[in-house]
Amino acid sequence: MADTTHSVAHDGDIVRVSGRALRMEYMVLDAFWSHGRVIVLLDPAAYLDQVAYSGGRHKSRHPLRNLRAYSPGGELLWQAEQPLPEDYYYRIESREPLTALSLSAFRCDIDPESGRIAGKQSIA
Repeated sequence: MADTTHSVAHDGDIVRVSGRALRMEYMVLDAFWSHGRVIVLLDPAAYLDQVAYSGGRHKSRHPLRNLRAYSPGGELLWQAEQPLPEDYYYRIESREPLTALSLSAFRCDIDPESGRIAGKQSIA
């Protein structure tokens, strides 16, 4: 059964948790309540095409992790592990269990407590 403790909605770069607005650094593709936290998928198209991002950050050892979990108050709890260092998630395939699809063609089961990959499968 789905956990519906808090209502979650998103519009642009704003995620609303039970009416409280949280501003994200990029546009949001999906946001929902699960396992006592807000799961947010940032839109990779919102930052991958930016000159500032493409010229620097994604080439670093710490590329942006775009699948995240937040507390109801907006505290970042985790950023999901990625299947490859410079990979990004583009779709939540399942909320229960939490499964996301990556641009490098992996289906990843994500542990909602830690953000670690619990299992991955190539879909190429």
